[in-house]
Amino acid sequence: MGTSGVVAGRQGRAGGIRLRPHQEEAVEAIVRALTPRPNRVVPAGLRATVQLATGTGKSFVGAVAAQRLALRGVVMVVVPTLDLLTQMRASWVEAGRAGEALAVCSLVQDELPEGMPGSTNPLVIGSWIDRAAASGRPLTLYSTYAAAGAVEDAYAAWPEREGRELAPLDLMVCDEAHRSSGSAEKAWTVVHDQDAIPSARRLYMTATPRIWMPPKRRRRDEEEGQEVGQDSGQGRRRAWQPLPEELAVSMDDQAIYGPQVYTLGLAESVDRGLLAPFEIVVLELRDPETDAEAAAGQPVPWGAGAGEAEDGSDDAVPVERVAAMQAGLLKVAMEHRLRRTITFHPRTLEARFFSETLNQTAEKLHAEDPAEFPEEVWSQWLSGEHPVDYRRGILGDFGQSEEYDGLAYRVLANCKVLGEGVDMPGADSILLQGRGSMVDIVQAIGRALRMKPGEGKVARIVVPVFLRKGEQPGDIMESDSYGPLVRVLTAIRSHDARLLEALAVPQRSGRRTTGARAELVGAPGEGEGEDEPVGAFTLPVRFQSLVSQTALALFVSTQVFRSESVYWKEGMQHCAKWVEEHGSLDVPYNAMVGERGNFPLGKWLSDRRQDRAAGDMADYRVVLLDSLGMIWSVSDARFEAGLAWARQWAEEHHGSLAAPARASIGGYAIGTWLVELRAQAEVPADQDGALPAERRAALEAIDPWWCPAWPIVWQRSYAAARAWWLACEGRVDWPSLPIETAFEGEAIGRWVRAQRGAWAQLAGEQQDLLLALGIEEDQELAAEAAAKAEKAARPVKGRADRFGQHLEALHAFARREGHVRVPRQHKEALGAAEGSEEPVLLGLGAWLSNQRSRRAKLTAEQLRLLGRAGVEWAAELAPVRRDTEEAAR
Repeated sequence: MGTSGVVAGRQGRAGGIRLRPHQEEAVEAIVRALTPRPNRVVPAGLRATVQLATGTGKSFVGAVAAQRLALRGVVMVVVPTLDLLTQMRASWVEAGRAGEALAVCSLVQDELPEGMPGSTNPLVIGSWIDRAAASGRPLTLYSTYAAAGAVEDAYAAWPEREGRELAPLDLMVCDEAHRSSGSAEKAWTVVHDQDAIPSARRLYMTATPRIWMPPKRRRRDEEEGQEVGQDSGQGRRRAWQPLPEELAVSMDDQAIYGPQVYTLGLAESVDRGLLAPFEIVVLELRDPETDAEAAAGQPVPWGAGAGEAEDGSDDAVPVERVAAMQAGLLKVAMEHRLRRTITFHPRTLEARFFSETLNQTAEKLHAEDPAEFPEEVWSQWLSGEHPVDYRRGILGDFGQSEEYDGLAYRVLANCKVLGEGVDMPGADSILLQGRGSMVDIVQAIGRALRMKPGEGKVARIVVPVFLRKGEQPGDIMESDSYGPLVRVLTAIRSHDARLLEALAVPQRSGRRTTGARAELVGAPGEGEGEDEPVGAFTLPVRFQSLVSQTALALFVSTQVFRSESVYWKEGMQHCAKWVEEHGSLDVPYNAMVGERGNFPLGKWLSDRRQDRAAGDMADYRVVLLDSLGMIWSVSDARFEAGLAWARQWAEEHHGSLAAPARASIGGYAIGTWLVELRAQAEVPADQDGALPAERRAALEAIDPWWCPAWPIVWQRSYAAARAWWLACEGRVDWPSLPIETAFEGEAIGRWVRAQRGAWAQLAGEQQDLLLALGIEEDQELAAEAAAKAEKAARPVKGRADRFGQHLEALHAFARREGHVRVPRQHKEALGAAEGSEEPVLLGLGAWLSNQRSRRAKLTAEQLRLLGRAGVEWAAELAPVRRDTEEAAR
């Protein structure tokens, strides 16, 4: 969870923190997707998915979206772990979520946050939901996936107990939603079932969506209870058995997860400064099992270690391999001045051994080379078996600086405890052995990428590889030992292929960019040459040995990608088909093509324009694109890219381009783009800077009112009212529309009432637009508006006048009651104000209380007057204040 702000409305605040731009984009997309349309029933409930890179603030996005969609409703938040449950509750409170907060989990009351009851009793849960639904008060249920079945049981048991159905949830938010994918037989998939847990809306949030390609493979020998291993030493792959297709729950199934309405990947997050740029550091070590002679030079801790079995059983820790990783990590830490590192291990025994022997290795290495290795480091370990309070204490110590205990470098070893969603101090590096699922690897990488705004760090992902006998460092194409690196790169590619695309193409020099500065790939000193211009973030991979650019590109393209040439051919094929279908290569930037609609042809062409402008495109490829009618103009292409996003914005906002200035879509600042064009549209046509007629016509073809003569805020509210009118098929009784009616974040009920009352102040074209929807002037509302305007135009009484008026009311109260002990809520009636027959009601009790609170600011004369009216504290202070004022004069 990154440090993020929240807003409870389009641009409001909640919890005192403001959402960052990418979070505002996500919230708007969620609200738009999950806002019900009039007269439209969705039996399975509205559903939507949001993908936000780890560390960009998913929790706050979900909380703010819930505030806008179900401010007073029943919301269920589902998370995978108990740690994340309590952490999530704190985030939602910070985001401004009010009302009751209740836990559906196995934690006992002492383990839950104060003021947050917990239960898994179906009848108790049912009573919570029923009470909140009946009272209209907000209720938030925080549940783990494992305990979600208790909510299902509540919906099943309630009709039997009460004889009526339990009210459905207003919103269910599934955090780390990839945990709900996979086999449909998992108990956790109950969160998808509308019959089991009815909900008007479902929001799925994840950093790592899981796409399952049935049939899913399953070990047959595991099912039969056989030992897993190779067959007869022949090296054949283990037997697998398919999972029936109907049992695969995949996150690309829109019937379950809804459309993916917002996406922010790793590459874009780094480019936008939300996550730290990072690099892969490959530790090339010797494998003690196959090359004992060469590995003998690697340091090995002495003494019995945790989990070290003397009989050589499977529980033994591979001591030599662990020591080699420790040495390599310590060297990297010194070279890059790292401060905090998290290491990931497949077994608790190894995590504990790594931590408890790390200082033995450091001591031995420091004695041999004090300049290269630290003398002592802070080292601890964690596993899921540790109590919550103990984990919090260790994480707190991990976040301390050198001033705390004199130790500059801190290492925290863990086994499957610092995974998804866990909030913890920032780390600048991690050690990954390339084990676990693709999701696990990406989640682990996210531990190092989180950073505070403006921190400016570069994170390191340390990947150890163990070379077998006869293999040489740098032989990445010949050696199979670089498998851990392949798995890490494949995991990154599965999450965001853009990070690796440039690695698959040989570069003209040894330099690549990390988004902020040029970085060398390979060993220091390799490939010195001209600096290439800094561009979008490209992932550097560093080796201890010399690795050529060509070898690295070939390694990535063959081991991680199919190849760059295949991507090129696929793009050209889609270009040819587009020209055949549309007659030209005028492709909108956001156009997606292909059988599954997953090839970004518009972006692909934009990237080709950039390649040519940078001189990175081969001549024959330029000729091939020209043969299809390629449009190379960068200026026109930029406008066309903006126009494409404008079309998409209008499509998603009912044909209107009345976007807020801070609006963005797909990471594109559409609001700023439109503001600039509106400014150009105001320049006379014969002057420099005027908007070209053809561009004006292109925008008017999307929305004739994209640049109105009146404020764009009015046009945005009108567009929402028109969308409501269309959704109701033109049958709307505007005079009886409830004033609290809102649609897609716009308060159209209040706005329509205001237009009907201020009809005379509207321009003729505005009146015509409203009349087209059936909105007409209301004489009574107009009279009310005129009266309010007249009242607002009256002179405002100054502070002294108001003091005198309330003093007069105080004397009247004292004459009637015989004392000045005025109740706080009391209001005193004075004579009618000028031009009115109604008496003036003054909040005398509140005023008198306020005078006492601000008595230090009252003058001696004001205190004297209050004292004469019978206010004792004022009478006591008056002489003192008079003396003070005289001394000051």
